[in-house]
Amino acid sequence: MNTYQITVLPYDRILNADEGENLLHVLQQNSLAPDAPCGGNGKCGKCIVYINDRETLACQTVIRDNITVRIPEKSDMQILKHGTSVSVQPDGRDRYILAYDIGSTTVVCYLLDGISGEELAKESILNPQTAYGADVISRIEYVLKNHSSELQYCITHVLASLAAKAAAKAGIPLSEITLTCVVGNTAMHHLFLGIDPSPLTVPPYMPKVSNAMEIPAAPLLPIHPEGRIRILPNIAGFVGADTVACMTSVHFDQLDELTLMIDIGTNGEMVLGDRHRQIACSTAAGPAFEGARISCGMRGIPGAIDHVSVKNGEVCYHTIGNAEVRGLCGSGLLDLTAALLDTGFLSEAGLMQAPEYRISTSAVTLTQKDISEVQFAKSAIRSGIELLARRMQVSVGDIRKVYLAGAFGNYMNPVSACRIGMIPPVLLDRIETIGNAAGEGAKLCALNRREFAYSQFLAAKTEFLELASCPEFQDCYIDHLMFGEE
Repeated sequence: MNTYQITVLPYDRILNADEGENLLHVLQQNSLAPDAPCGGNGKCGKCIVYINDRETLACQTVIRDNITVRIPEKSDMQILKHGTSVSVQPDGRDRYILAYDIGSTTVVCYLLDGISGEELAKESILNPQTAYGADVISRIEYVLKNHSSELQYCITHVLASLAAKAAAKAGIPLSEITLTCVVGNTAMHHLFLGIDPSPLTVPPYMPKVSNAMEIPAAPLLPIHPEGRIRILPNIAGFVGADTVACMTSVHFDQLDELTLMIDIGTNGEMVLGDRHRQIACSTAAGPAFEGARISCGMRGIPGAIDHVSVKNGEVCYHTIGNAEVRGLCGSGLLDLTAALLDTGFLSEAGLMQAPEYRISTSAVTLTQKDISEVQFAKSAIRSGIELLARRMQVSVGDIRKVYLAGAFGNYMNPVSACRIGMIPPVLLDRIETIGNAAGEGAKLCALNRREFAYSQFLAAKTEFLELASCPEFQDCYIDHLMFGEE
């Protein structure tokens, strides 16, 4: 069998590949792959590379000769690093501490002074696992199909790289960091720790490991030889340690008012409750609001349309960095859907007046299929809200406060979310963004052992509502596929 050389730009890497190998797989094995939201199945058209200046899909390219491949850079993506949380007194047991939020899309690292609690540095990056699929199920299927530890390797490699950059920025050696706290959804948790994720793909979709842990950092992270990693607990298969961290950041079980907390992402985790009771669920919202499965969808980078409005009957838009239009990110998709409803181009049933809507004179379009993806996502989220309220035996109008956590919640326009019916309009004036609450919760649990213990107490007392087992879920979901402000 012949072996060929692949020159990868702009990284100036030379890889060896056997004849007949798939280019995407080769790039994945070397942590160089472009995004592949569909997991490399040739459905999304997003794993674009350039071979001899010709655009092609990596997943559809078979190695048959020496080639030069240029991969579009993923720089300048908007990554949410800040958040709101309660204040805490550090317990002072560790001089330098790391806290990580491993999101499905991005990874954020915080370096903290364990004595004062001061944030010394922070770093972030796109999660390299996006090369294996936009959603966690695609990534799990890759691991199970290939019996591979590639995803664990690529995430531990990134965590080590972020730690090194943060330490260099703060002027301290990695060896002086003695404690780390890591949070992420249940799939990210399992993939990072090398735990078999297969139980997450079959009923009842529960984690292989749910309990909190404090384990040696080696060999996962290159900090002090005696360093430790704190892992927050999972509540359920798709309500993970990141949700627990969000709850910890606001001390959810101490809230006097009935509060809904939502992290709108692929899984759409949400919690409803107050100091008396807390119920959590996750909704299969899909990755539409992260730019996947949308024909011109993209992440929040320069050129992405992030906001749309209607002025004097005309649809107006803004792009990140005021750059030339390249596509639609999640917040822009939400706004554009609301705008087309307001102008009458889109009906309440989700039907467009034409097969596609073109953004001004650009090549960016919104198709009928894209609208269907929005309907699926928004109905899943709305159904979760409605069914949590029913389980709590309250009406949606009884909710006094809505916390929006995560990047999409931070950048989206709540008016548009209510206009399309994703969030009940009665809650519009009660919405408050709390930023990267998962990262804030990770910092609290890193700084203070009591907060770490509290997160375990909070997870244990939070009820889990499995929407798939609710007899009324299908009817509720179908009812809310329609657009509207009811």
